[in-house]
Amino acid sequence: MKLQGPYRGECQIICGDSRVELAHYLDQVDLIVTSPPYADSRAKHYDSIHPDQFCKWFLTFHKVLFQALKPSGSLVLNIKDKIVNGVRHRFVWDTINELCCNGWYAIDDYIWRKTNPMPGFWPTRLRDGWEYCFHLAKSRTPYINQDAVRIPVGHWVESRLAKLGINDMARHNSVNRSGFGRDLSRWVGKQTVLPSNVISAALVGKNKGHPAVFPVDLPEFFIRLLCSPDGFVADPFAGSGTTGIAALALGRRCVLIDNNEKFCNVARDRIKREANARDEEITKVALHEATYTPEIPRETEEQIRFFEDSSDFAANGKKATKKQRRRTL
Repeated sequence: MKLQGPYRGECQIICGDSRVELAHYLDQVDLIVTSPPYADSRAKHYDSIHPDQFCKWFLTFHKVLFQALKPSGSLVLNIKDKIVNGVRHRFVWDTINELCCNGWYAIDDYIWRKTNPMPGFWPTRLRDGWEYCFHLAKSRTPYINQDAVRIPVGHWVESRLAKLGINDMARHNSVNRSGFGRDLSRWVGKQTVLPSNVISAALVGKNKGHPAVFPVDLPEFFIRLLCSPDGFVADPFAGSGTTGIAALALGRRCVLIDNNEKFCNVARDRIKREANARDEEITKVALHEATYTPEIPRETEEQIRFFEDSSDFAANGKKATKKQRRRTL
């Protein structure tokens, strides 16, 4: 998919530790959409975190992510759990729960349905055809533009609404008393509807210079939905720059941060090629590579103020209440 402008912004690519670099964008970001390194996956290509350590490791990014967002901002986290010794390790849900204990609101859970899942055979499971996309926010009412992602209503309305019965002219409640109901007459003349929270997109089959590239359709959907037309997008685990391609093509400004200089170079090349970006629209800042280990680099301790028992602290630095700490999963 080759996206087109118009361009009104620029894309800055930074090589470094996003726990440090994103701190320069305090209260400026409208949307963070990202896919962090999956636990114990592709260790030959980037830093690998054991599933048992993943939650604690990701919490070292929580404070800077929270503070970079505007009050109406959102975080979309694309991630998938892992099979360990034959069973699903629930580090993903542990991580989401800990983020909620630290002040984030879980607005919705989206599913990325892969239309072309990888083939294979596993003795106790089927093909892995989907991934999570968690929508988290700083408030219960973040910015959202549902009209920006509307889809055609479908051809079924032509025949169904042509012959409305007496029960279709007012709200008709479900016969099983579920509390749900519908008024088909209100659909007359409608051309579009809201999509569901299941996003269908194919895996990226071509070599993009990175071992785990998600489709442009994914960040494009969330940028349309959760970022204003003149907004600012960030990806703290930018990889090969897919988020930047979508952001520039939709006219948003963006900053991409990755700790691997090779991937930063790949991102710049992809954005120029796939988003038709001009040189003046891309600024590459080469600082230094960083290693994302479960421990915090000594030089970033004062900026991050990570707490060993992070679940006892909310995002504003205040001690969380018992209700906030209570696990709900």
